[in-house]
Amino acid sequence: MRLFVAVDVPPWIKRVIYGVQQGLPKEGLALVGTENMHFTLKFLGEVNPKKVQHIDNALRKIEHKRFEAVVKGVGAFPNEDYVRVVWAGCRTKGMAELAAKVDKALPEFPPEPFVGHLTLARVKRKIMLRDFFEKYREWRFGDFKPEKFFLMGSELTAAGPEYTILAEYEMKE
Repeated sequence: MRLFVAVDVPPWIKRVIYGVQQGLPKEGLALVGTENMHFTLKFLGEVNPKKVQHIDNALRKIEHKRFEAVVKGVGAFPNEDYVRVVWAGCRTKGMAELAAKVDKALPEFPPEPFVGHLTLARVKRKIMLRDFFEKYREWRFGDFKPEKFFLMGSELTAAGPEYTILAEYEMKE
């Protein structure tokens, strides 16, 4: 099973993001549905189901205070000249610190640099998005204080990925 650790985004911010998504071209992109929007702290990949309990136990030991998450700006992977993914950013030290704690709690999974982002769309063919990036580069979608983070399962289907919450972890006040 494919697993990842994530922070969810409040519905009101998802609605703001949905509005901005409508400024993207209608062809050449696959928009991410609001139900699938989240900030990935760590992608674990394909994991033996027998290891889920171990992962859950390790994540339960993480202690982290709630923090202010600022959802701001748009960008692209790998870059704005060759776009494969369009994203909204999360500029907050607290999210990066939580991602580092997840990395430390799960040493059997290789650490990766954390880039706080929420995927808006996946590009299917080369398209021009320079105007979109110029317009929304510093756009502030909103701020929120996450209360929990989640261990998520991901199943790839013909209609796109389907996510399931496997466990949730409270953050301290």
